Amino acid sequence: MKRLLIAAMTLLAFQSATANELLLSAGGGPQPDSSQSNRTYGIDYSFKRFEKSYRQHIHLGVSYTRVETDAAEYESFHALSIYPQLNLYPRKQSWGQPYFFVRALGPSYISSNQLGDRHQDNHFAFQAQVGYAARINWQGKEDLVLMVSWKHFSNANLFSDNDGIDMPFVVNVGLNF
Repeated sequence: MKRLLIAAMTLLAFQSATANELLLSAGGGPQPDSSQSNRTYGIDYSFKRFEKSYRQHIHLGVSYTRVETDAAEYESFHALSIYPQLNLYPRKQSWGQPYFFVRALGPSYISSNQLGDRHQDNHFAFQAQVGYAARINWQGKEDLVLMVSWKHFSNANLFSDNDGIDMPFVVNVGLNF
């Protein structure tokens, strides 16, 4: 499974791109229904964009995420994900373009099925992320990207152990090129 996911991500990353967006992420916060606190950092690359309309875009991308916790055991894991992302755009502003985004059902390989007291049945999970973002005008076009979101990993109850793993506050900063 791990080799298949890595091969698919590599193939998709080198595909002819229509939406090049590279983002660095960091964040964390308390895990709901647990005494632990989680931290994350990573990198996302959006490589394909489909315009449903000028107000709706669907992006496809790949991401690497490292998740750590302050618990005494099972302190970290790595996640490799492929994600679809829906962007919904309100009216454009003079400083750039704000938007709401949702990443859902992004198949992911997680290197450990436990993080602190949180258990997943196996190494398969989904990445979900929801938040607010903006493309900010820089050098005459919308080059800078700033996102604020909630990030979540779980197996969507496909398997018996499905304690969600949450990072309540994540900031992504990057470039749209």
